[in-house]
Order: sequence, then C-alpha cells, then structure tokens
Amino acid sequence: MTSSFPPYVKPNLFGVDAGVLYVGAAAVGFGASEGGFTWDPGIEYQSPQFDGKAADIQLLQRVVDYTKNKLSGSFLDASGVAFGRYTPGASSDGSTGTNTITPIDAFVFFSAGAYLTDVQCIWRRSDNSTIRVFMPVAYVSKFQYKTKPKKEALADIEITAVLGSSVTDISSCPYTYQDSST
Repeated sequence: MTSSFPPYVKPNLFGVDAGVLYVGAAAVGFGASEGGFTWDPGIEYQSPQFDGKAADIQLLQRVVDYTKNKLSGSFLDASGVAFGRYTPGASSDGSTGTNTITPIDAFVFFSAGAYLTDVQCIWRRSDNSTIRVFMPVAYVSKFQYKTKPKKEALADIEITAVLGSSVTDISSCPYTYQDSST
C-alpha cells in the first residue's frame, strides 16, 4: 500500500560552514570569528487595520521599517584597532606604549569615517556558490567584550546597515542580497 503522505524534498543549496565577514572596498577580513554569524533582516511589515477585519488580506501588506536589521557575531580580536572599530567615532592618541582609545562624546553625530563601508557577510553553500548580505554603509551598533575562565575572550558585536548620506530615496532598503555562482 502506498502512502498518501507527500514525499520529502532533498535539500538544495544549503549553507555550510560559519561564513566570513569582510569590510571595505579591498575586502579586508573583519577578524577571526567563533560560532558563525546571525543575520536578522529586521523587516517590519504592516497592513491597514479596519473594522471587521478578521485576518490579513493579500496585497495589503507593506514594509514600514528596515531599521532593526542586524548582523551579529563573536570575534577573537582584542587589539586596540579592533576596539576602535567596534566603537564608532572613537579616536586614538596613537601612542606606541599605551594607546588610549576614547569613545565619541555623547550627542555628537558620527562623521563619515565612523561608519564601516562595503560590509559583506559571505556564506558558502553546498555547491560552493555563495550567498551574501551586502551593506554599503553600516556601523557597529552593539559591542560587548566577554571573558570566561579557560576560554578565549570574545567581542560580541552587532552591525546595523544604514542608508548612505547621499541616498535620496529614504524608504529604500539599506542592504541587498548577492547570490553568486562563485
């Protein structure tokens, strides 16, 4: 007797490995990571509310917010350069003995140099192709340094994509996906 249960589908193009994070036009690695990455597109959808509505209705949904997007990961790099990168707007006194890295003052807007550019998190898939999240402009929106006994310390960070200052369509999405065969 044959089963009426539908057959399972063999997986296709699934992600393998932890992924890598590159920053800048020259695609420089952000640092050694541990535990992979988590991508949350942070999209908020909305549909109009009205009397008598019992369920959402097709063609009445729209995106109303992209600001909650975040790419998170943990990094082993505890250098002064890394701490400066993890703290947007921070300045360094450049000393060779003890280098002091000072976070930006409260209520001061970031300068263009405080942002990360050309951020891409790249995941390899089962056929060796890649899928990427690409952020033309982003910043480290959360940074937490954690230590544990008998374990390497990790910098947990969250990166948030933002629209560049020259973008005129302020309702556009601040990131894209890149599906590549290589």
